[in-house]
Amino acid sequence: MKILLVGLVLLLSLVRCNNTRSDNLLPGQILSFSAANTLVSKQGKFELGFFCPGDCEKLFIGIWYTNIKPNTVVWVANRDSPICPPFNNSHLELSDGNLGIFNALKQRVWDSNLSTADVNRAVLLDSGNFILTNGIEIQWQSFDYPTDTWLPGARIGFDKSKNTLQKLTSWTNTNDTASGHFSLELDPNQNGELVMLRNLVKMWIWWPLNLVESNFSYNPTEHSAFITYNVFNESVVSRIVLDHSGLMRELFWSNEHQNWMLMRSVPIDMCDTMNLCGAFGICDINTSPTCGCLQGYEPKFPLGWDTNDYSGGCVRITPLQCGSNNNGFVHMQNVELPASSESVQVGNDRICEYICSSNCSCKAYAYSNSGVCLLWNDDLINLRRLSGNSSQAVLNIKVFERSNKGNKKSLFVVLVASITSAIFVCGTCCYFLWRRKLKKKGILRKMKFREMLLSDSATNMSKPATSIGKRQEKKGDIELKFFELHDLKAATNNFSPDNKLGEGGFGPVFKGQLPDGQQIAVKRLSTQSRQGISEFKTEALLIAKLQHRNLVRFLGCCVEEEEKMLIYEYMPNKSLDYFIFDESRRSLLDWKKRHEIIIGIARGILYLHQDSRLRVIHRDLKASNILLDEDMNPKISDFGTARIFSANQDEANTLRIVGTYGYMSPEYALAGLFSVKSDVFSFGVILLEIISGKKNRISYNSDSPPNLIRQAWELWNDGKAFMLIDPTIVDSCPGEEALRCIQVGLLCLQVNAGDRPTMSSVLFMLSNEATVPSPKQPLITPNSESGTTETTPSSINEVTITTPDGR
Repeated sequence: MKILLVGLVLLLSLVRCNNTRSDNLLPGQILSFSAANTLVSKQGKFELGFFCPGDCEKLFIGIWYTNIKPNTVVWVANRDSPICPPFNNSHLELSDGNLGIFNALKQRVWDSNLSTADVNRAVLLDSGNFILTNGIEIQWQSFDYPTDTWLPGARIGFDKSKNTLQKLTSWTNTNDTASGHFSLELDPNQNGELVMLRNLVKMWIWWPLNLVESNFSYNPTEHSAFITYNVFNESVVSRIVLDHSGLMRELFWSNEHQNWMLMRSVPIDMCDTMNLCGAFGICDINTSPTCGCLQGYEPKFPLGWDTNDYSGGCVRITPLQCGSNNNGFVHMQNVELPASSESVQVGNDRICEYICSSNCSCKAYAYSNSGVCLLWNDDLINLRRLSGNSSQAVLNIKVFERSNKGNKKSLFVVLVASITSAIFVCGTCCYFLWRRKLKKKGILRKMKFREMLLSDSATNMSKPATSIGKRQEKKGDIELKFFELHDLKAATNNFSPDNKLGEGGFGPVFKGQLPDGQQIAVKRLSTQSRQGISEFKTEALLIAKLQHRNLVRFLGCCVEEEEKMLIYEYMPNKSLDYFIFDESRRSLLDWKKRHEIIIGIARGILYLHQDSRLRVIHRDLKASNILLDEDMNPKISDFGTARIFSANQDEANTLRIVGTYGYMSPEYALAGLFSVKSDVFSFGVILLEIISGKKNRISYNSDSPPNLIRQAWELWNDGKAFMLIDPTIVDSCPGEEALRCIQVGLLCLQVNAGDRPTMSSVLFMLSNEATVPSPKQPLITPNSESGTTETTPSSINEVTITTPDGR
């Protein structure tokens, strides 16, 4: 009997020692990488163990969902202290009251840093929280040290008395757990507002407590404040992630689709960016440019606005006069009220107006029907124009109204008469001198601009060409042709309106014909254009280096007097959007021609990314920038916003975002992070537009139909993707080939840039019958009135945005 009992005890001990499904770790026990040990929570919801992302060059301890594949990591212990190869004998150990992670050389790379030894076990809970406890109290928990994921039951906030801070910090990228550029934390100076920071610079503010069906609770005290993320239906698996592009996304797991589905994301668009338009500027996502000044204000730094940097904001055209009866108010409806207001309870709006008008510091007021008078004594920031009829109170902005009193008018007449006489005398004396020097100045100005245009290196001027007054100037192996202004005037009938082909953000485009019969398109820089010298120089120098059948051919430029023009080959069939978005013309493009256009665009982009002498990111690919020649062959145009990458450069970021919002990738539109995958995203939108004949439109109205990206994803998920195809081409459309194109388009629209294929892979999948991977849900921006999602495009052409990059 004793032998039997001893044997049973040994058997139970053996079972316990080899049981890798335990939820706890006792003092002296280890979790070994070599033995592939893991901890699994009691109900099997979460698992803790070693993992290595990407190419497995670094090893980490993390927590992930047990039954969701591929593994979705929600917490990383040693995110900034990875284990480097060799990995054998690396382990997690509970000893001396602390958790420690040791590498193969038995060096400690991370620990829980507890000062007490009063710990008898480490436990992985079904909430995803990993705790150290003495059996009575929790001494340490992973929920106090979140990484990029906010789980239900966890909280974000601070405790000033304990000097602790809980915040989310993005990964550096999808394969690097190291702390990225973005963090999400509770603003200690606001009432329950979450702020996103890029490198400690505030980018946007979100108040989750104003949601109708809020999953958040707010618990402030004198020294601390926390927001807790709650999910009241425990059967729903959900999480909030701050990704490396600066998006905060709330996701839930769909067993039906076996994928993470998006409930909401913040920010919705660039107007959510903190102080994008500066003081007294207003953001409107549906206009170009996005930022403007309030009535009675003008840009503080006009040169900055010319280069799309609006951060300097606006200033009053005429200063307010304290106590003057000439001060009045401009009434603005459908605007989101600015932050930092003071409130007072009053009887009616007249009293509210009187309080503001009698206070010299008051800049604006708003009165709500509940009797609350909101007053703004500081600069007005974060103003945003809303779509449709808003329930927000009317914003009343104080302005100075000019007076027309008689004495001022008399003084004005005297001044005008005096100045006119002086001008007449001086003008008569200077007229002939001006006529003599005019021609010389014009030539110097032209030469100066040409030198500036080619200022990157020494420029050698060649002799004038023998035909049509052209000059050639060489910069290294770049040959630029300069046209004379009088030749272009003759070619376009002095830029006659009858010769006008269209107009974009750069300015008008005119059709012309040279004396030798060659037809040309002249792109004339408008003096009112938000684009300028930088874009002109970029396009002229860049496209001169590029030669491909699917890129528009650049003929030369003109820089003379105040004119700056680019000259291209003439495209008789205009642009792609002229056909596919027109009810009568889209039927002219059957499936075969549309597929040829798709392949042609893909070849052109591949040339830019891989096959040209330069590695070029276009940054503004859209249907209107795809021109069609006489045989309907596509040609990519408009390189004013393009960027050149070095051979070993994968991505870059910018504070100046340019492009068209509906075609921008999320990491670029919201964070300024761009790469070849940014163009891949734009191509995905164009591909779906070509197939469907529909434009990817923006709408913030909950009653509006779903946009193209959302519609394509939902039809694909429901097995009805064929319904996306333009009815005018269904009869000529091979179903399998069309569905393959839709699938490739959705792959190009993946949220994470790393999940998108390269253009070489895109072209291979479109041209062959190889297996195409299943797409994940693309980013669909949420409807402002519900938890549903909606993507919203709108041409912004050029926007300066002070945003970041991260996981």
